[in-house]
Order: sequence, then structure tokens, then C-alpha cells
Amino acid sequence: MQKIRTLCMAGYLISALGLGGTASAADAGGCYGAYYTNVDVLEVAPNHTVISANAFGTGYVTNDPHSPLKGAAGPCLIYNEIIDGKPNGQGRCVRTDPQGDKLLIIGKVEGFNGSGMTGTWKLVGLTGKWVGASGGGEWWDAGSGKDNKHYFLCFNGTYEMRE
Repeated sequence: MQKIRTLCMAGYLISALGLGGTASAADAGGCYGAYYTNVDVLEVAPNHTVISANAFGTGYVTNDPHSPLKGAAGPCLIYNEIIDGKPNGQGRCVRTDPQGDKLLIIGKVEGFNGSGMTGTWKLVGLTGKWVGASGGGEWWDAGSGKDNKHYFLCFNGTYEMRE
């Protein structure tokens, strides 16, 4: 019983003194553009295609002009397997914000809409102010460039940073 009281008191002190940090939710909505640096397409069987790609995201344009996500850019590794028209893919994008801090965006392909693929995303903080950050939401293909070497994704959702 004494041990439980001690743990509870320690938890209270950490909270009261602000030593544990708190999280605040923020809007992650916006869009970004990217260009492919390499794409490999393998037709492994009828109605079965495997695609691997590298891309570079040119920077977030967010709904919140003061968002720390604004301008975050960097490379992506993308893998997508399409069987009978159904996508099953994932991507990992390391984004570096204008101050040099890094975050990881993990995207999952879940379907198609009228203009392209759709899915969900998850944010994982990596360095600097992003350590302990998390978040997620949905993304959708907002169109590709005329040369098919560029693409544009839009997203919604929220993220939380440790304060």
C-alpha cells in the first residue's frame, strides 16, 4: 500500500511540476507535392502488379500557416502491390522541418477514389521538437503532374506534440 501511495504521489508531482510534459492536438490538414526519383513496376502475373518507388516530398502546405509541419520536406520509400485492381501498399516518408527536426510519416494505401489512391497516415516524431509527437488521419491523391513524374496528396487529421 505504501508503494502505491508513493507512486501516486510521484505521478502527481510530475504532473504538477510539468516534468512529464503534456500534449496538445493540432490540425494536420493540408497538401504537399512530390516527385518520383525512381519507379520500378513489375507485372508478376495477370492482374498482379508490384510497384516500388522513391520520391521526394517538396514541402507541406498546411491549413494552419503557423504549423510546425509547414515546409517539412524529404524522401519517401513507397511499396504497392495491386491484385485484381485492389491496392495494398505502404510508404515511409522522413520529413525535415525548416529548423532541421525530423518526423516520420507512415502511409497505408487503402483504396481508390475518382482521382487516385486513398489511405491513412500516422506521424511518429524522430528528433528535436518532434520527439514524442504522434498523430494520424486520412490522405487522398489530389492528382498527378502531366508528365506522371509528380504527384499531389492532400490529408486531414491531427497531431500532438509534447510540450
